[in-house]
Amino acid sequence: MLVFFIHGVSTQNTGYADVLINNIKDELVKRQPSIQTNFYSSFWGNLFNNKKHQVIGCIEKDFSRACDKHDKHKVYKDSCNTFYKYIDRRKQLINNFLGDFLIYQNPERGKAIRRVILGQLNQFIEDHSDCKQIHFIAHSLGSLILWDLLFSDTLTSDDPALFFRKKLNQLDIVSITTLGSPLLFLKQMLDIDFSTLNSFINKYSEAHSIVSHKLRWVNIIHSSDLIAYPLKAAIEDEIGSQIFFCDQYVWQYANAAEKTLRNLGQFDLAMVVAAEDAHSSYFANNLDGAITGRIIANNLLGETKKLVERPVNRE
Repeated sequence: MLVFFIHGVSTQNTGYADVLINNIKDELVKRQPSIQTNFYSSFWGNLFNNKKHQVIGCIEKDFSRACDKHDKHKVYKDSCNTFYKYIDRRKQLINNFLGDFLIYQNPERGKAIRRVILGQLNQFIEDHSDCKQIHFIAHSLGSLILWDLLFSDTLTSDDPALFFRKKLNQLDIVSITTLGSPLLFLKQMLDIDFSTLNSFINKYSEAHSIVSHKLRWVNIIHSSDLIAYPLKAAIEDEIGSQIFFCDQYVWQYANAAEKTLRNLGQFDLAMVVAAEDAHSSYFANNLDGAITGRIIANNLLGETKKLVERPVNRE
């Protein structure tokens, strides 16, 4: 089988999924030692870095100008950092979250990102031409990118997503796993119609004469991840019986600081210190990553009974 990753925001390392891939492999070997699985971590994180740097450069320039005026006139004794607070954190927010998210919303830049991923998918399939099944795993913003690549019906006729789908006609799309996905809110913001999944399944079934399984979609949510939300109730009336969908929770602390602060009753502060680590925890070399690997293995192998019976995972 083929397993294709699509990353989300704040990813600059092409090996972002390596730890999780090893966790998945460990699970697969335990259960089916003879299984042949090929993984590919698609990468688009180096595109448009200049745009984020331009924004940060403008902020720094304006901040510096204001500081110069402040120092010159000595109107206040406070330091510059008090009239425009958390500037380092603001820059980090642009680099890690807002920058990539807003860049993808630009139609032409979104198409450029999808074009890069299309090229990587083509190479992956060509390198493993004997494989006939493919699974997709998408993190964060990557879940929206994957939605556009596979299911969106609002794209232009020259969009790379249409060529992406055409390439997949030679394969059996078996499962989707989303990690830390904000699709619940993007559904509202972008008016995503999940019923297009049904049209896709019908066309796909016709093209392949018969499909012997349901498309499986598992949505994994770390308990402290503020970006990730369940989807079942929001989409269950829109998707048909040919799709298996379930939410899965990873019930863990994001870091030691979160645990300490919660034990002290400092829940708001705990939420803040946990947020970033929780959103990347699916790829971590710890229990969070191991649990994520086990859930994904269940999806890859079609062990839906285990998924239905155990939606909350603590160990």
